[in-house]
Amino acid sequence: MQKEDKIKHNLSTVVKGKKVLIDGNIIPASIHIRDGIIVKISGYEDVPPNTKVIDAENLVVMPGLVDTHVHVNEPGRTEWEGFLTATRAAAAGGVTTIVDMPLNSSPVTTSLEALNEKIKVLPNQCYVDVGLLGGVVPGNSNEITSMIEKGGVVGFKSFMVFSGIDEFPAVEEGDIRAAMEIIRNLKSEGRDVVLMFHAEVGGPIIEAHKDVQNLKPNNYSTFLASRPDTAETEAIEIVIRLAKEYNVHVHIVHLSSAHALDMIKKAKADGVQITVETTFHYLHLVAENVPDGNTLFKCCPPIRAAENREKLWQGLRENVIDMIVSDHSPCTVALKKLEDGNFLNSWGGIASLQLGLSLMWTEAKPRGFTLQDLSKWMCENTSRLVHLQDRKGAIKVGRDADLIIWDPEFQWLVDQSKLEFKNRYSPYHKDTLFGKVHKTILRGQVVFELGAEDGANVFVGEPKGRRVVPTQTESDALFTNPRLPPIERLNLLDTLLFKRAINLLFETAPPLFDKLYGSRPYQSYEHLIFIGRQIIENLSREDLIEVINAHPRIGLNPTAAEKISTLSFREQGLHNENTNDSEVERVYQQLRVLNEAYEQKFGHKFVEFVNGRPKALIVPVLEQRLKNDNHLSELKTGLDEMMKIASDRLKKLLPLP
Repeated sequence: MQKEDKIKHNLSTVVKGKKVLIDGNIIPASIHIRDGIIVKISGYEDVPPNTKVIDAENLVVMPGLVDTHVHVNEPGRTEWEGFLTATRAAAAGGVTTIVDMPLNSSPVTTSLEALNEKIKVLPNQCYVDVGLLGGVVPGNSNEITSMIEKGGVVGFKSFMVFSGIDEFPAVEEGDIRAAMEIIRNLKSEGRDVVLMFHAEVGGPIIEAHKDVQNLKPNNYSTFLASRPDTAETEAIEIVIRLAKEYNVHVHIVHLSSAHALDMIKKAKADGVQITVETTFHYLHLVAENVPDGNTLFKCCPPIRAAENREKLWQGLRENVIDMIVSDHSPCTVALKKLEDGNFLNSWGGIASLQLGLSLMWTEAKPRGFTLQDLSKWMCENTSRLVHLQDRKGAIKVGRDADLIIWDPEFQWLVDQSKLEFKNRYSPYHKDTLFGKVHKTILRGQVVFELGAEDGANVFVGEPKGRRVVPTQTESDALFTNPRLPPIERLNLLDTLLFKRAINLLFETAPPLFDKLYGSRPYQSYEHLIFIGRQIIENLSREDLIEVINAHPRIGLNPTAAEKISTLSFREQGLHNENTNDSEVERVYQQLRVLNEAYEQKFGHKFVEFVNGRPKALIVPVLEQRLKNDNHLSELKTGLDEMMKIASDRLKKLLPLP
């Protein structure tokens, strides 16, 4: 009862409805939210007193969509799009998390330095949460590890054909191998990283362009012939072959050609770690209906025939295709060259971020698919692709309270003038669609709602979106700005992720970690530290020594210390020290000698809550501690210092409210 009362007392919001999608079922339910996290799911009428309530009544409550293929183009090409307008469009369409591609921003995101430039423009611009991808291009494989460990990207993207911009060149097989080698090494360390491919190769396209030179460039059939299915199938064959060799996770973006489905199906059956997405436009539009000269319909790969579209839907039915995304790829209307209507020299890309839920429900329902299918394709599987499945993609305890309230039966007409992305031109203009989002809720806060009287788009308050980093990176000691997951989420993490998170506090050895893992669930991190103290009090001396020896040595070379833990690096003040200074080097030498003497005398490491003090001030502390002849007392002192470190770290590492 005590734990239940704590949850009720601290609740901020309850979202309730008679049609809530939970664990594959649509049921009456109430979703209890504290600090943006789902902490309880119960019956429709279970609402504590004095709690803010959002009642969806008979509208559908679903997880917020996770769109893992969005080109925001900021910094650099902000006349095409930007985070403010893109995330407004996302919120209006029920998308609560987008993943931004490494192009067409400028600079492209192919280095840690360029990634940091993009990170700088995010604050106060995002109405929904944003994950960032890194890019793989020829010669940048040395950037992959740092973009993961320090930069927190959610994966990588590469092109096997000209991308459309010179600064993001296509990769050859040697470049792919170099990247996969590093990603395989990361996987061996417990970091599963996805490598995404724009899977077309240039050879068939070059040959096809020779064949269409004398055809009318304004005819859509000319453009379709210039991007043959073989460009996709040959590229996907290469990706499958290399994925099988390196045993890494590969992902095919925007699959358009159904000719590739059989080889993908076989690869999955053979155990290749391959996932596949297709997009709104390939599932809604067909080549037969594309008007000649209307380059708003141009994208690469191209929109193909109606028969191909039906095979893509069948691929989804058979789980050969795993997910549906927007591939929101906007540009200025000038780049579409509508006045010329030339498909061959206009920019390829379709902007659709705001429309996906309605587009897909309009197409899915007549084919016998369900809301559960949409959630699987557009929430669960997309969040899993980029390792956000512990916080996004489903209505579960411990996940972010990212929700949409919508009416699947509402019929409406697309008016491009009312779209929220920057360049409001759309091939979907005047299409009749089903399904309208009424509210979008990000971490328990309404960020978008339809106007009650006029149905206008209303954005609530200032932008509340944040950058999201996978727990496997964000709660790791090597990350630049590590954070602990909310306690409700920590309780549900698997062994590896739980250990990474706990290491932020304790740098745990097995005797402590195993018992902490077995003592879940915890009511709070303070509760966890309290249990940690109790565990330590009951460990054998041998186990206690193993626990204390898990801490890095004070006085490590700064480079070595940073590779072990950015936390210890900062706590020891190493970021402020000039190791080329002779006095600093003298102190380090003293510490090396004293540490060796201490470890030889006591059989375990010297642990002290440094708290940023200069190393010169730690020398006399270590000298004094060396004088202690009571080994058990000294061990207890070190463990007490370890708990001080944990308590201090907790203040810095708690998740943002």
